[in-house]
Amino acid sequence: MDRRHLERWLTEEDAGHEDAAEAAFVQLFSSMPRVEPSPAFVDAAVTAAWRWRARRRRLLMGAWAAALVLVVTGAVIAFAGAPQIATGLVKGAALTSSRLLPWLVAYTTVAMDSWWTLARVGGVIAAALVTPARAIAIVGFELVGLLAFYALHRVAGARRLGDAQL
Repeated sequence: MDRRHLERWLTEEDAGHEDAAEAAFVQLFSSMPRVEPSPAFVDAAVTAAWRWRARRRRLLMGAWAAALVLVVTGAVIAFAGAPQIATGLVKGAALTSSRLLPWLVAYTTVAMDSWWTLARVGGVIAAALVTPARAIAIVGFELVGLLAFYALHRVAGARRLGDAQL
């Protein structure tokens, strides 16, 4: 690349001459040396591509063969062993459900009874607290408690406790 072509292009761009800048740009890139790969690089790249293609074909053929073997094996097992497998599965499902289902129903019933009890207790507490007189009393007790804590903090901060030790 010739440095003069680069400087000419940049000068034309800065001056705002679009046509001259485009011509300088074309001349700049046409003066750049051609990049050509060496024969050793081409040979190595082509060899690697052919090896990858052969490996891919081998892997693909192996995958198809494995899939075919699995399908044939599954079909043979399904046709030959279907009665034994089906009876075993039905017996296992019946045994599991007969032992599991009563416990599941019992635990679910106990859990639901506990939740219903908590809901009833919460409803009773909420009904008791909703009345205006009780709500005012609760807020009043909270304010008195906050005021007591504030007074205690002021007394302890001013060290006016006398003989009392904290």
